[in-house]
Amino acid sequence: MIDERPRRGAVSTGDGGARFTLWAPSWGDVEILDAKVLGEHVNHGASLAMRRHDDGEHWVAEGSLDGPVAWYEYAVEARLRSTGRTWRTRVSDPYAREVYRDFRSVLRADATPHRFAPFARPALRDLIVYELHVYNFTAEDPRVRGLVRGTYAGVKEKLPHLLDLGVNAIELMPVFDYSDPWQVGVRWNYNTACHLCAPHRAYAARTEHARQEFIELVEACHDAGVAVIVDAVFQQVSRRFSYARLYDPDHDPRRSPDVTNNPVLGAHPRERDAGGCDLDCDKPAALGFVRDVIDVWFDELGIDGMRFDRVPGELRWRERRATASTLATEAKSHGGDTAYRIAEPARDDGPLDGTDFNAQWLPRFHDAAIEALHHQGLSHLELRMNPRAQGFSDERVPVVFLDNHDDERLANRGGRPWWRLQPPTIALFTHPGVPMIYMGAEYAEDDHTRFENGLPRELNPLDWELTEAAGPLLRLHRAMAFLRRRLAALRGPAFTPLWRHESEHVLVYGRGEPELQCVVALNFDEAPQTVRVPVPGVEGVWHEFLFNLTFHAAEGEMRYVDRDGARWDRLLIPGSYAHVYCREKLWTDAEWTSLFARDRT
Repeated sequence: MIDERPRRGAVSTGDGGARFTLWAPSWGDVEILDAKVLGEHVNHGASLAMRRHDDGEHWVAEGSLDGPVAWYEYAVEARLRSTGRTWRTRVSDPYAREVYRDFRSVLRADATPHRFAPFARPALRDLIVYELHVYNFTAEDPRVRGLVRGTYAGVKEKLPHLLDLGVNAIELMPVFDYSDPWQVGVRWNYNTACHLCAPHRAYAARTEHARQEFIELVEACHDAGVAVIVDAVFQQVSRRFSYARLYDPDHDPRRSPDVTNNPVLGAHPRERDAGGCDLDCDKPAALGFVRDVIDVWFDELGIDGMRFDRVPGELRWRERRATASTLATEAKSHGGDTAYRIAEPARDDGPLDGTDFNAQWLPRFHDAAIEALHHQGLSHLELRMNPRAQGFSDERVPVVFLDNHDDERLANRGGRPWWRLQPPTIALFTHPGVPMIYMGAEYAEDDHTRFENGLPRELNPLDWELTEAAGPLLRLHRAMAFLRRRLAALRGPAFTPLWRHESEHVLVYGRGEPELQCVVALNFDEAPQTVRVPVPGVEGVWHEFLFNLTFHAAEGEMRYVDRDGARWDRLLIPGSYAHVYCREKLWTDAEWTSLFARDRT
């Protein structure tokens, strides 16, 4: 018997049986007349006729599997009601959980839902996120076994490096499968996706086991206490996307499809084509499809959160105010209250209030850091360090970064030599938001991420040999992550501006409430600067973290007493570095020595 409410896609029913469900409603001027299942190891090689389900929208069939793995596709006949014109097309299963190299869908006879072990996600404010591209992250890393470089398994092998950095969440650049013979080579997948329910097969050491290898990565991360966030691109899809082919009688993968009679796709009024066509979530069917995809990634693939790409486009296109919020609500529904639901707003957008997003990217922090490096003033950075001043509620957390996949690296925008990156790095880890490290930033990777025309260099493996040259920066990342974990005030929402020494290029601010627990003095000048460091309302002994020294606060300012008893009211902040003063010494001398030890680089 066929289920009353079909589960979309194909599923093994055991004992050599299989159930196929194609959601393909007649829509607009297009009427779907017939559908069949074609495949190897399906129904003894004969086509399998499908029948229209009672709801009029699904085509369903039950058949047999003749081997442990079957490869299948759907043959569909459609007609334009207005003219009587008919056409036939073959499409891959849009709900396929795995994809074969020739674009057909994969069904395994022994496929059973994976049972993930319980995992306690780190609290949102406790996160230190690492953004990476699965291929570029390890493709040329000599420390990773050659067979798994550039794969999910390669990311697993780098977990010790990430744990040593203090990372407890990875954000994977898009891994929706784009097994599209028209889109070859390494891609970022921000422009096209063909199979949104399948992990991309090109990132697997054994391409025929991409889904299993992705699940193994999630399990390994969870075992190490690391959450997994995926970058979810729910706008543009490939021209070879099955729902693009089904409803366009003149479909040509070299051009955008006709979406006049399409229940899922729409034309986005962009200046340039971003790779295909767009899901139109004004249409209930499209929104339902995206909900199903979210369900698969949380419930079947075990992820912990999604970063939703290009949210403002979804909020503004056709005054679509509810769509993006609906997607965040779905992520909350499937992933639970602890699921990370991160929005990518435009640079000038404020907090996305009234939605179920619990975090959002704050790209202007990156811009303000560049201004500080170029000595263009510190007021912008001071503002971007203060989420409350930007209208953020304490419940909505900004995600801040110095590098990310969308921009040229900070190392190439004022961060050379590498030590100039130290004050921005300290700002990153002492920000009230969630710090995110873009792959390679921890050792000052400086290979350009963009071509001269502004397009991304998608094939751009990290140069891990640079870690030796920029070892101190790597150690600084490790040390600041350690301090952030130990000092709760650094993970809270409070930020207190204390002083801007504009001529000396030194910014001073405090963290913690109701009393300050940490004071930071950042020097963006390459030369040492002598300045006063205000400490309002808190007197007594303070412990400086980066040099493991003791200071004293009295009469509203920080002071240093040397070995001869001399008192210094103006403090020397080293060039391209900082002082980080803490009320309590939260580290032992042995821990401090280990954090900054050269032999750990």
